[in-house]
Amino acid sequence: MYNILAIDDEQHFLDSIVGLFKYQNYIVDTLTNPTIALETLSKKEYACILLDVKMPGIDGIELLEQIMKSFPEIPVIMISAQSSLSIAVNSIKKGAYDFIEKGADTDRLLITLQNAIEKRNWVKQRSLLLNELYDQFQMIGKSSALQHVFSQIETIAPTEAKVLISGETGTGKELVARAIHLHSSRATKPYIKVNCAAIPDTLIESTFFGHKRGSFSGAFNEQKGKFEQANEGTIFLDEIGELNLQAQAKLLRVLDDGEIEKIGEAHLIKTDVRVIAATNKNLLGMVRQGHFRMDLYHRLKVIEIKLPPLRKRLEDIPLLAQYFLKRYSEKYNKSLREFTSEALNILMKQEWPGNIRMFKNIIEKTAIFAQEPLIRAEHITLALNSENSSDINLPKNMHIQDFLDMKEKEFIERALLLSGGKKQAAAEMVGVDRATLWRKIQKYNIRFSEENQSI
Repeated sequence: MYNILAIDDEQHFLDSIVGLFKYQNYIVDTLTNPTIALETLSKKEYACILLDVKMPGIDGIELLEQIMKSFPEIPVIMISAQSSLSIAVNSIKKGAYDFIEKGADTDRLLITLQNAIEKRNWVKQRSLLLNELYDQFQMIGKSSALQHVFSQIETIAPTEAKVLISGETGTGKELVARAIHLHSSRATKPYIKVNCAAIPDTLIESTFFGHKRGSFSGAFNEQKGKFEQANEGTIFLDEIGELNLQAQAKLLRVLDDGEIEKIGEAHLIKTDVRVIAATNKNLLGMVRQGHFRMDLYHRLKVIEIKLPPLRKRLEDIPLLAQYFLKRYSEKYNKSLREFTSEALNILMKQEWPGNIRMFKNIIEKTAIFAQEPLIRAEHITLALNSENSSDINLPKNMHIQDFLDMKEKEFIERALLLSGGKKQAAAEMVGVDRATLWRKIQKYNIRFSEENQSI
């Protein structure tokens, strides 16, 4: 259900708009006084504006300019009884989405409105995804390796070239793929992600190309394949190195001529898809070992973007750490300010096998553990130790409840250490009340410094 604002000095026209949209999944608010339009827009979110050109008090074109300045994300459709090329051209130049003459075919108005809202939704999605890109992959930093990646994205995105993105786990391969799509001419078209490692060998062909109903056992309904879903848009083949040789051969045909063969379908289907692939493996090494087709490798690697691991961006770590500290300080309602030089040195010396994904996780844990504005070395060490504790060595005959008790005890001990023995602060850290924490301290016979047992 979308909110629409219709602005016109003729009440009967507004009534007709309300009647037209009543059964079209739109809620229409109307204004006969254009001078309060900006105030109205500031109080409610609207998906589109219908604006008359000629009105008393303020000219529609003048109001359009004000709307574009204050609410540029809202599409405006100009409507006028005075149809002329000059008015239409001037409206578009000033930022209107379209111009429609009053009395025009209602279907045209409905289609124009639908298209305007779809464009608005795409703009919002694009903004969200770009923010996700900047937040998760991080444009924060001055390293030449990082800047080179974004320079490549800017150059490559407008082209139709196939792209192979290589890099370690956690370096942001999917986010780069999205950035390429969003900066391309296909940005308003589908973006389809396929995790090649998650597809069973028996379902690869059906997943990629689709199938007709009844074409094999279990095919109860017709299904579009990922390439057909991505038609006119972009398909992102993540973990491409996980495909078996048979699947690679089938994929090669699509890359050559854009034609897919749906299972159970007698004819070929032509598709227009830009292909972006990603891997954390050495595909060239796999080619030499006979595990990856050389012809497919060269088809995919028209352009290659190599993402730098975090250990190659050491000069960015202080900026990244400060950025994430600020974010998680706000998230957990704390007043965390900065890192000591010793804390930063620990971060700089890590190998970061999980790269940005792992780095963010460590800073978030640090923010959870810290109870004072200054992040010290022991906070970082504790967060790193908790990350490493995921490597589990189970004692013989240990039951699951024993294991859970052991981990709960360790968690409480860490909280008490970081809180200086203050039970109220430790309870808040682990998410229980003080009485519950005290019962668990007694249950696990946890000892901590008597001098730090103040509340």
